[in-house]
Order: sequence, then C-alpha cells, then structure tokens
Amino acid sequence: MDEIQNEFLYKMSTHLRQGLADVQEKVNELYRIEELEDYIDIPDSPIEHIKAVLMPLVVQVGDFQDYAETVTDRMELDLQEVDIHAMMEGVLMMADQLAGHKGGIEIEEDIPENLPTIEGDPVRLSQALMHYIHNAVKFTDKGTVTVRVEKEADRILFEVQDTGIGIAEEDQEKVFEPFETILEDKRDPRLGFGLGLKIVEHIIELHDGETWFESKTGQGSSFFFTVPI
Repeated sequence: MDEIQNEFLYKMSTHLRQGLADVQEKVNELYRIEELEDYIDIPDSPIEHIKAVLMPLVVQVGDFQDYAETVTDRMELDLQEVDIHAMMEGVLMMADQLAGHKGGIEIEEDIPENLPTIEGDPVRLSQALMHYIHNAVKFTDKGTVTVRVEKEADRILFEVQDTGIGIAEEDQEKVFEPFETILEDKRDPRLGFGLGLKIVEHIIELHDGETWFESKTGQGSSFFFTVPI
C-alpha cells in the first residue's frame, strides 16, 4: 500500500508542479504587456497579489515532489567538482534575504579560506543548507543564525546554528520524520508540512554523508551534515 501511495504522491506532485510552472509563465508574460504597466509593482494590485500567492505554492509543491522522489528512489544527483566557496556565496545571499524579510536576525558565517573541492551536486547541497537555514530563521525570533563550514580529516562538516527556541528532548525523535512538527498550536503560522529535513537527510545519504542535530529547549539548535572529501 505504501508503494502505491508514494507513486500516487509522485504523479500528483509532478502534475501540480508542471501546472504551477505554466501559471508562472503566464503571469510573467503579464509583466511584458504595456497596457498593464500601471499594475506592475503596485502593492495589492491583482497581478502582484497573484504573484504573491503563487510563490509559496510553488515552494510547497516543490517540496512535495522532492519528498516523492525521496520515497520512490527517483532523486538523482548531478555530480561534479564543487567549489564550496562559490556554492556558499549563493547560499548566504539567499539566507540574508530570508533573514531580512523576517527582521531581527543576523546571519553570521564561519567559513575558512582554504577548503578543498568536493564531489557533489551543488544545487542539492545548497537546497539542503537552505532547508536548515529556513528552519533556523523560522524558529528564531531574534538573534543570530550562524552558517559554519569546517574541514575534518576525510570530510567537510556543514553546520547551521541558531539562537532560537530549541527542541525539547521529548520532541527530538520527531525532527527528521515527515509530516511531524514540534509545534503544539496547529494554527501557528510557522507550521509547515515537515518535509524539509527528510529531504535533507535523503540528499546527504545520496552523498554518502551523515545528518544530525543538537538542541536544548530555549538554547537554540545546531543542525549538521557532512560530505566526504
């Protein structure tokens, strides 16, 4: 039964993703119509409202498809030599935008200059880091989110540390489980579908790495993954 459900999830998410991509393309075309220029970049205009509503749906459906690829073993890596500094430049730019949108959070980095290249999929590794960073920002009201990279004997260690709410010991077994949450209030705006960390776990497994975390209630959390050198 699980295989049938997973296959259905994959087909449904693929269909939805393509449909949303088609809608996005049509919305982008509206920005090139001269008669509609008075509605462009105007808050609460119909075009801007459609665009604002569409973006989170695209992200959510993307997560569902990535999860479906995880449970159906369809996810594939585009392996290449990865320049860690080049990859981190893009990740930190997105992290700054995410933190700036929320406010009250400073993104800090601790990345040494001399790092070897690694074999990996830079898009998927960036995705994994952004899932960590997104959670860190989401569960930190104010303070810092630190992105750290460290070379160990035979692997590169990536860490995202926050000064947020932390995770109670009794909730820690839920963290990498899909569709689980540590939030008790089901109306909490931070509530998601609980797929991001499961996707991270699968991406890193495909890289022959490991994922784990350390956390205490009220003292923040640190999430880690490794990639072999």
